[in-house]
Amino acid sequence: MSVYIPPQYKALIQQAAASIGIPVDVVAEQIAEESSWNPRAVSPAGAQGLAQFMPGTWSSYSSGDPFDPVAAISAYTRYMSDLMKQEGGSIRKALAAYNAGPGNLGAGYGYADSIMSKSGHSSSTTGTPSTSGGGTTTTPTPAAIDPATLAEQYGFTSAFLNANPELKKIFNQAVTGQWSTDKFKATLMTTNWWKTHDASERTYLTTMATDPAQAKQQLTQAQVHASQLLVSLGVNPAANAALASSMAYNIAAKGWTDDQVRYYAGSFSKLTNGRMAGDAETQYSNGLQYAYSMGVKMSDSWYQNQVQMIEKGVSTFADMQAGIRSQAKSQYSQFATQIDGGQTVQDLASPYIQQMGSILEVNPNALSTFDPTISKALSYKDPKTGVTGAQPLWDFENTLRADPRWQQTNNARDSMYQVAHTVLAQFGKVF
Repeated sequence: MSVYIPPQYKALIQQAAASIGIPVDVVAEQIAEESSWNPRAVSPAGAQGLAQFMPGTWSSYSSGDPFDPVAAISAYTRYMSDLMKQEGGSIRKALAAYNAGPGNLGAGYGYADSIMSKSGHSSSTTGTPSTSGGGTTTTPTPAAIDPATLAEQYGFTSAFLNANPELKKIFNQAVTGQWSTDKFKATLMTTNWWKTHDASERTYLTTMATDPAQAKQQLTQAQVHASQLLVSLGVNPAANAALASSMAYNIAAKGWTDDQVRYYAGSFSKLTNGRMAGDAETQYSNGLQYAYSMGVKMSDSWYQNQVQMIEKGVSTFADMQAGIRSQAKSQYSQFATQIDGGQTVQDLASPYIQQMGSILEVNPNALSTFDPTISKALSYKDPKTGVTGAQPLWDFENTLRADPRWQQTNNARDSMYQVAHTVLAQFGKVF
């Protein structure tokens, strides 16, 4: 009989059965019994994932995520292989041990017999033994695995294989023929592809053809890591799926370091509606804040270019600051020495801001070098000498009192009252 296997798990189950040396239907029925094909299943006792591992057993067979189907089936394969060896190739005993523990087979026989019966096999069915290396092991029975399905299931797209007919032919032969690693490598070495790709990628392709579950696990881990790196760079993996996929493959197959990923993907950090994301947003926000303190405005394209270089690792925030300071010295050349000494234009404007806040009765915290009155005072041209510099504070005060806004202040009203009081007093009209 044929036990139903969800399409997304078909290749995983076939590969596991072949590796363990037991019928595919038995493996499929066991997983269905354990979790009903729910990768997020958690039993009342605390067993987790497709294969329902208890945490203690899981830690002995995997360091991955128990809810990851690839990691779960990979750990299941190793555990069942060990149980098959311990129980002399008896599938019934291995199943019983899986359910009740190796030292309590009697309690697990009901579970084992149920799985064997539902999968259409006798309880006396055993794996295929061999004596390679002087010990008794199970020899996998080749499974008929569809290469296209396997390619899609484990991250090798059909487009990748179809792009190289020579590689596709060998890959398909290896998958359907259950080639050994040595045989696949020996054949791959005769191809032009072998000559043009580095050792890391050749190793990954070999793993893909001979141990696809392991290759998929590597790729899955790389996908998670690539997504995290892209997010930290301010790049949305979902909106840049092709980039995320490429980065994951480069990490898994080519051994790219984080620095290599940042250098390549940093160019994708972009301003969107005046915002970035992740570390790119932090660098951008810090740049805006520094430019504000230096009294200059930089273009969006300038910020984007600076952030991209930082994220690529070829520049630093200090370099961005240097660019902003250069612009500030160009705009406020009269303060170049002070700027080089570490002062900001906002620092230099502080006396004018405080005076303007006091005289015009406005919140000084709401004022900056971008206020036209403050900006004009900082770039004051002396009418006598023609030299540009900061306006004298006493003269700036006169400018403020001549400002129409001053007429609306309490200062102005009090001043006018004092004048009127003085005039009336001189005429003896003070009451």
